[in-house]
Amino acid sequence: LRMIEGCFKTLFWSCLLLFLIMTVWAVIAVELINPTVQQVADEGGWEGCDRCRRAFASVFMANITLFQTVVAGDSWGYMAIPVIESNPPLAIIFVGSLMTLVFGV
Repeated sequence: LRMIEGCFKTLFWSCLLLFLIMTVWAVIAVELINPTVQQVADEGGWEGCDRCRRAFASVFMANITLFQTVVAGDSWGYMAIPVIESNPPLAIIFVGSLMTLVFGV
């Protein structure tokens, strides 16, 4: 029973650290990625996707998007590729968040 308690304690702190690191990346994404997302959406980059325009509109939405793309691995290319094609230096943020959250935490 003590071993299980120790495992849950470690798991709790790991999840908290994951959330904090993801929130730091979300703040960076809102500041740097959101203007490009709005530009790509205005140009019709995501036809039929109602969530794409607001994916990085707030820290909360950016956290959800990062969780969806980095942790769950869902729709990574659908969101990131048009943004990176429009503004290639933003690939550093996408790759940095991926590497930090997958290999660092």
